[in-house]
Amino acid sequence: MPRRTGDMLRDESTRQRLLEAAGEQFAAAGFARTTVQSICRQARANIAAVNYYFGGKENLYYETIKWGRKCCSGIDELQGRELADLPPEQALRRFIAESLRVLVSTKNPEWVFRIISREMADPTPILDRFIREVVRTRRRCLHAIIERLGQGQLTPRQIELIGLSIVGQYLYYHHCRAIVVRLYGKDAYTPQAIEERIDHITAFSLAAIRGLIAEPERVFSS
Repeated sequence: MPRRTGDMLRDESTRQRLLEAAGEQFAAAGFARTTVQSICRQARANIAAVNYYFGGKENLYYETIKWGRKCCSGIDELQGRELADLPPEQALRRFIAESLRVLVSTKNPEWVFRIISREMADPTPILDRFIREVVRTRRRCLHAIIERLGQGQLTPRQIELIGLSIVGQYLYYHHCRAIVVRLYGKDAYTPQAIEERIDHITAFSLAAIRGLIAEPERVFSS
């Protein structure tokens, strides 16, 4: 017999409450110390609900991270195919802009980034799954842009190192936000300041790529 609309709405409401409760608790206490019982208590759900909707605590954890990313305004707004249609310089700026705006936006749920930060410090098996299904896709997208900028004159290793350098530049403004604010004031994160940083990271990265192409054998020593 087909399920009634009311039953489906109740199911979706319960699932949503579980995700919201799990996001807050996993961010606060980490995967190991968060219990299914505490999540269900906060979500006002039966203890069996986690298995029913997610198949267990580990998959709930992963689905919570995925749902949190979807809640983030602007994340993955551009797909690789769309970026491939842009000139590479514009594609690079769009990639950097999307990434940095998401990381510093106060509209996005902070618990998402706290969970990821916990994974960096104390990885669970979920990190490997997250890298395989999410991070590798973004890496391929960035590497494709760099390869186009290099016009066939960059080695795979150079493309990899350039990609790491670009990511490191915009991640700094998230991970070191407390330091940046104390050094440069709260104005360091105004929309105008963020656009300035996007322009700088883009220009700095483009200049570095052009420099590597012009002087491929150059070695910097102390």
